[in-house]
Amino acid sequence: MLNELHLLGKLIKLDECPLLMDYQPDENWDKTWQVMAGEWKMENGWLIGAERGNKGGILFSRESYDCDVIFTFTAKAVLPATRDVNAVFCAHWDQKIDYLGNAYVVGLNGWYEHKSGIERSPETGLRALTGAYTYTPGQEVRITTGIIGGHSFLYADDVFVAELIDPHFISGGHVGFSPYCTKLAIRDIQVRKAVYSPFEQSYEPEF
Repeated sequence: MLNELHLLGKLIKLDECPLLMDYQPDENWDKTWQVMAGEWKMENGWLIGAERGNKGGILFSRESYDCDVIFTFTAKAVLPATRDVNAVFCAHWDQKIDYLGNAYVVGLNGWYEHKSGIERSPETGLRALTGAYTYTPGQEVRITTGIIGGHSFLYADDVFVAELIDPHFISGGHVGFSPYCTKLAIRDIQVRKAVYSPFEQSYEPEF
């Protein structure tokens, strides 16, 4: 099980990050989560979210966190759905357009070409995407993501997928999920306050 996150210049030890939420879906799920868009329910121990339009169904934590967070959960695409295993953090709702406002969106098998990565919402062009990691639809995947000082990251089943440094980063906000024209199942959710140690890196001559 992943405990240490090695980022550019940072080392995060998860067991040293204070636990803010430890949640398993139950019949009172809507006391912890708020439906912002899409169709949501609890079924067989999973939060199930679906959105049929070409947009994101959004579920927010009712609590808004005023600190950097690490967000960990288990998810799977509900077959025949195959794409956009997405989550959000530092997320805010835009009342004017009644849709997701400032937020970071992370996902697997998204961006129309089964890419994985991180982007800032609303669309600013700031994103880090890769085709090197591909999620197998229908299988459970353990995702660890979050942000620390504008430095966001994404791991899937202990595999590093992407990191993104935003010089004008979003601070605070909700965590949640965003099935984009797809159907997802989510459980085993933890939120931690992100703390880190400097991680000095240097090269030694190799020739």
